[in-house]
Amino acid sequence: MRSLLIVLMIGASSVMAQNEKIDLSVAQKIKQEEQQNSDIERLSYRLLDYAGPRLTGSDGMERGYRVAKEMMEEYKLSNPRIEFARDWPRGGWDIQKAYAAMTVPYYIPIFPAPVAWTNGTNGPAKSEVVLITAKDQQELQALKGTLKDKIVLMPSVMEYQISFEPMARRHTEESLKQTVEYPITKVRPRQRRAAPPVEGSELTYAEILHFVYKEEPAVIIHESGSYSVPGLNFHKLEEVGPVPCELNISCENHGLMERLIRNGEKVEMEVDIAVKFESDRKIYNVIAEIPGTDPKLKDQLVIIGGHLDCYHMSPGAGDDGAGFIAMLEAMRILKAIGVQPRRTIRVAFWGGEEVGLHGSSGYVEQFVQDPKTLEKKKEYDKISVYFNSDYGPGKFRGIFTQDNLMAHPIFTDWMQPFLDTGFTTVSNRSVGSTDHIPFDNAGIPAFQFIQDPMEWGRHSHRTQDFSDRLVLDDIRHNAVIVAWFAYNAAMRDEMMPRK
Repeated sequence: MRSLLIVLMIGASSVMAQNEKIDLSVAQKIKQEEQQNSDIERLSYRLLDYAGPRLTGSDGMERGYRVAKEMMEEYKLSNPRIEFARDWPRGGWDIQKAYAAMTVPYYIPIFPAPVAWTNGTNGPAKSEVVLITAKDQQELQALKGTLKDKIVLMPSVMEYQISFEPMARRHTEESLKQTVEYPITKVRPRQRRAAPPVEGSELTYAEILHFVYKEEPAVIIHESGSYSVPGLNFHKLEEVGPVPCELNISCENHGLMERLIRNGEKVEMEVDIAVKFESDRKIYNVIAEIPGTDPKLKDQLVIIGGHLDCYHMSPGAGDDGAGFIAMLEAMRILKAIGVQPRRTIRVAFWGGEEVGLHGSSGYVEQFVQDPKTLEKKKEYDKISVYFNSDYGPGKFRGIFTQDNLMAHPIFTDWMQPFLDTGFTTVSNRSVGSTDHIPFDNAGIPAFQFIQDPMEWGRHSHRTQDFSDRLVLDDIRHNAVIVAWFAYNAAMRDEMMPRK
């Protein structure tokens, strides 16, 4: 398969052997504008510190919409707007108070991460902690009637292991080479995974959790498997009725209480969680443009973007605040240097990505193609390309072609002025799980950048995803690359080739 890929890549390059027309003077202006007038730090402050966490439907998400639109207006982009994407039946949910502590056999504070769209405790809940140790249905059913108003400690889901590898890393020449030497495959829709069994048990975690729901405990506590992961609850909440207060806590705190209970000690906790629900919240996208100037091409679109929402216990600096900052800074750069793109360059920040790609999917449904009937909408024949950024805060090292072999030589030409910055790799790999997928599924050329991994597994979707973890020089680099790619796509004689 490796040799097949290489042959296909060479073949595609020979078919598309003509060089792209690129204007190095514009590349120079883009680099100089970012070096001399970067607004990266202020963008970071406005989105991450000022707007804060932006869970879909939350007050923070409403602030995020406003901040994005205000910055677009400040940069004098055309037609900044907050545009409806989809309804959101779950509505808004915000934390107003979060306190937890083990109080017996001794006091120790515990950092609680409430699970989104679960209830609060309606005042302090003080109770014995009951550890679920059931190994089969018979043992589980024996707990019936014993958990009401108790604080339930769910079973461990993994064993914490010390890592002897660096927590953060950048791509090496070898790891970048591996992104190229990859079989050509089609990204398939994510399949629902079967719930894994709890170690040493015939029961799955979901089976235990649904049983516990029905027993009306005061609080359900989950081990995060890391440091206080603030995970969204992706269970179908409507299937189980009202959901009690649920918390994620660190594996260290969970392990402490589990060991105490298994050794016969009585453990008690106090938990006080207050949350606010809002019923009338929808999912929106925030959009603006630099208008095209070519009479024949100005209605065609080059779109760049990333998602605006994040999880609820941190402001999503890496996921996807870094993408937002790079994309909006790219638009600022292009506007500042006075480019006159032939096609319209549009920036779009999607709502609801973390809960199901709702913003980008809603956009595609309204303007590109109905995914069920395949009916083409008004922008289907107008969108040349979509560029997405959502693989963390790391430096752009290349771009994935999404199995679009015809894009390979185009991107290879475009990256020539920036090879000395480490932006060197074009991979035909098809990658998924973010906002370029609805476009790709509709047949629109849609691409995601290759990025340095950095601390991706350590902070993404966790309570630590704050701006402290950003390397601003990496984001400056990314903004320059996006501006350059968007400009070249807007200036080509032809639209980007479709698969």
